[in-house]
Amino acid sequence: SAASIGFWRVMGAGILILPFALRIRREEGSGAFFTVGTLLAGIFLGIHFATWCWGIQNTSIANACLFIGLQPLITPFIAHWLIGERLNRWEILAVALAVLGTCWLAVNQFSADRSDLAGIAVTFASAILCSAYLVISRKYRAGQHILVFSTGVFLVAAVVQAVAAILIYGSIEIGDRQSIFALLGLVLLPTVGGHSLVMFLLKYAKPQLISFSVPSQFVLATMMAIPLFGEVPPLWFYPGAALVLSGVILGITKAEA
Repeated sequence: SAASIGFWRVMGAGILILPFALRIRREEGSGAFFTVGTLLAGIFLGIHFATWCWGIQNTSIANACLFIGLQPLITPFIAHWLIGERLNRWEILAVALAVLGTCWLAVNQFSADRSDLAGIAVTFASAILCSAYLVISRKYRAGQHILVFSTGVFLVAAVVQAVAAILIYGSIEIGDRQSIFALLGLVLLPTVGGHSLVMFLLKYAKPQLISFSVPSQFVLATMMAIPLFGEVPPLWFYPGAALVLSGVILGITKAEA
């Protein structure tokens, strides 16, 4: 189930980095795993993972990636509301380019019918939750070591998804051997390698800047599919890809910390 996938993803990540976090706490003599920041960030991350896994199971990968890619449009408003951060003129242009490219790709790629609507709606809600998680992490991350903070966030997110898995699906599922290897990949690459890095960067970069990278995932995944699966994108893909990557590059080079 979606909640079980999300549970093992964050629980595995939390367990994997827990020994390092315990060592840091012992050496520094401070820093709690569970604070207001880790609780809030963990709750939003847990619900985001559960809804993202459900959404991607109930619509196409292309549709899911396109709607999760709307984060650059969502994050600045949440950041302004919660922590009072604003975009400079270059960052506004970068957001506009990224969103315009995403819309171009969406218009040409979108192939939804009624069976996709629930998955699309949940994926869009998941994008809002992920944006909130980024902003909350930005607000509370600065005073804690990254491994201590991310361990707390992952463990709280695991509890959220464990509750969801038991209440909605009746149990936390493990799956077969192939599922276990797939979950291990999710733990190591996008969770420890991805979200831990995101939480580290949020000490130095605004969440709006981090969100610029989200639309590029659709572009990069499509480009990676060329050598791996021989899936060559149609001509309409390249203008949208150029807009998205231009927005990402501009946002990174012109962003103010």
